Amino acid sequence: MGTIKQYMQFVKPYKWKILWTVIIGIVKFAIPLMIPLILKYVIDNIISTDMSNDMKLSRLYWLMGISFTVFLLLRPPVEYARQYLAQWVGSHVLYDLRGALFDHLQKLSLKYYSKTKTGEIISRFIHDVEQTIIFVITGLMNVWLDIATIVIAIAIMMTMDIPLTIVSIILFPFFGFAIKYFYSRLRKLTRERSQALAEMQGHLHERVQGTAVVRSFANEDYEQGQFDKRNRNFLEKALKHTDWNAKTFAITNTITDLAPLLVIAFAAYQVINDNLTMGTMVAFVGYMERVYSPLRRLINSSTTLTQSVASIDRVFELYNEPYDIKDLPEAPALENIKGEIEFDDVSFQYDAEDA
Repeated sequence: MGTIKQYMQFVKPYKWKILWTVIIGIVKFAIPLMIPLILKYVIDNIISTDMSNDMKLSRLYWLMGISFTVFLLLRPPVEYARQYLAQWVGSHVLYDLRGALFDHLQKLSLKYYSKTKTGEIISRFIHDVEQTIIFVITGLMNVWLDIATIVIAIAIMMTMDIPLTIVSIILFPFFGFAIKYFYSRLRKLTRERSQALAEMQGHLHERVQGTAVVRSFANEDYEQGQFDKRNRNFLEKALKHTDWNAKTFAITNTITDLAPLLVIAFAAYQVINDNLTMGTMVAFVGYMERVYSPLRRLINSSTTLTQSVASIDRVFELYNEPYDIKDLPEAPALENIKGEIEFDDVSFQYDAEDA
């Protein structure tokens, strides 16, 4: 079973709360999508009309009154419910995962602990487990909310002007290519960086515990060299990750900056030729932010999700560590325990690799 499938077993008990979080989140993100429509109505149906100023102001007051009521009464409870439910689910998943992982650690043999650095185990148990919450909140909630926001915004834009909508999303395929090209390698680099960090933490943990021994043998210079070696390794892995991550953002953010320029150019051309109203142009420019902001978040989510998946891999590498001591399939069940122990036909040997 893949690590993601294993992790989803811990998420599955909370699937309905996740669904409600997504539904509430869609409502939360849909409310601000009204603003460009309100702006379009104000420009085309109030300011640009031949009505008297009193009639214009009357319409404006009614429109703003309804808008303020919706935003003030509906937005706060929706925002609270989404934030609370998302964090509630994430915290419970971490609680369940840590409980299961600690139970597993207690069943591992002393041989495993003799070969594994304590600091690395703690790093996976604390840091990597904590990073997995990103997969729940971002991957299972926020990603779907951003996708829903983009879909709703595009649907609204299609009702206003189809050609301009096509121009607005014409660069979308380049995002797909960028994500496919860059993030396949980013996951590998993230895992290598996390492993280097765990090795440095493990080394530091053991040396701090053995400080008295190090000083008694005057080994400070040697230990400094050993730590510098691991610290340098982490620095190299971190810089490789940073370099690739910077290239990713340079390309994707350039694409997001070009898209609004295309919309402004085409929309202005249409307005000049009387094929588009000024209100529609302004509304489209407003929707560019509503479309490309969640698109940027999706790109950022790809980075954080890559880091989270790498942490999931490391957590379940520990969780799937096999037990050295196992009962044989035909072993009889231990019943009627009386506190007496008898060894009959029992043998013992070290592992060949340890001999």
